[in-house]
Amino acid sequence: MTVRELKTRLRAEARARRGARSSAEHRELTPGVTEAVSNLITELGATSVAIFLSTPQEPQTRDAIRVLSAQGVRLYAPISLPEGRMVWTPVDANTPERSGLGGMPEPDVGAGAASQAITVDAVICPAAAVDDTGTRLGWGGGFYDRFLSELPAGTPVFALVFDDDVVGDLPGEAHDVPVWGVVTPHGWRRCERR
Repeated sequence: MTVRELKTRLRAEARARRGARSSAEHRELTPGVTEAVSNLITELGATSVAIFLSTPQEPQTRDAIRVLSAQGVRLYAPISLPEGRMVWTPVDANTPERSGLGGMPEPDVGAGAASQAITVDAVICPAAAVDDTGTRLGWGGGFYDRFLSELPAGTPVFALVFDDDVVGDLPGEAHDVPVWGVVTPHGWRRCERR
C-alpha cells in the first residue's frame, strides 16, 4: 500500500469514527474543547490566533471563539479559494457564516475583508489525526500544509482533534508540516519531536 493509499484509508476511518458520534455526544465534548483551547492560548500568552470554523463532525470551535474574543484575543478564520489557498478574516462570536468550498463553514464577509497574509501568535488547525511526534494527517486538500509552511519559524501550531484521533504513528510525506502539539476535549499537550 502506498503512503497516499494509506492516508486515504486513515481519513476514511477518521470520518467513520466521527460520524458514529451522536449530536449529543458532540455537544457533551464542547465544554472540554473550549476550556482546553482557552487554557492553551492563555499558557502561550497569544493575543492573535488563527482558528477554523468547525464542521458538525469536528471538535466545535464556536464557543472557544466566543470565549477568546471576549478576552480580547484577535481571531482569524480562513476562507478557502479554488486554487488550494486560504485567505483570512477577523472573526468573533457574531461573525456570520456561509458554506464555502466543499461545504466547509467559513466567515460570510465581503471580499475586501480577507487577507492572504496574517500575523498570529498561534494556530489552531483541523486534522483527521495526529501522532505522538506531531505528524498531522489533514483532509487531503493541502490547504493547511500550504498555510503552515509559510508561517514564520517558531509559530506554535496545535491540531484540534478528538482523543481517539491521537494515534501512535502516521505516515508522513515531505510536504506534511508537523504540529507542535494537540488539543482534545480533555486538554492539550506538546508532541514529542523525533
